[in-house]
Formats: sequence, structure tokens, C-alpha cells
Amino acid sequence: MEGAEEELERRSRFLSSLIQKKKSIEQHEQNERFNIRVRAADMPLPLQNLAFRCARDSLDSMPNKKLDSKRLALALKKLSKDRWVLQSS
Repeated sequence: MEGAEEELERRSRFLSSLIQKKKSIEQHEQNERFNIRVRAADMPLPLQNLAFRCARDSLDSMPNKKLDSKRLALALKKLSKDRWVLQSS
């Protein structure tokens, strides 16, 4: 019985490592698409992608492509608030 438990644990670790590698590859591809480099993040990947998309759209809409951090922060705040309202409905 103990051998079966060890085999299940080994397979579980293997599958978990495959999932982590796939997530890492997807995140790297997404970062290249937005031409960004993430130094550290504590939010889930889908939420990061949404924030990057919002930031890119906001930056593209700004005159002279000059970053207005206040406008960007407000856009991200509005996006996250709208998303939270939709999820709680």
C-alpha cells in the first residue's frame, strides 16, 4: 500500500511541475506580446493580463504617448471595480 501512495505522490509532483512550466511559458509569451518585463507580482495571471491590456490601451490613448500615472491608476481602479461588481452579481 505504501508503494502505491509514493507512486501517486510522485505523479502528483510531476503533473504539478508540468502545470507550473506551462503557466510560466504562457506568462512569458504574454509579457513579450505587451513588451513588458514583470519584476514581481502577487496577482493571478489573468488579472495581470487584464491590467497590462488596460495599461496599454490607456497609454495608447494618451497624447504624445506621455505616461500620466494618475489617469492610468484611475483607469485600473475603474476596471477592477467594474470587474468585481460583475463577479459579485
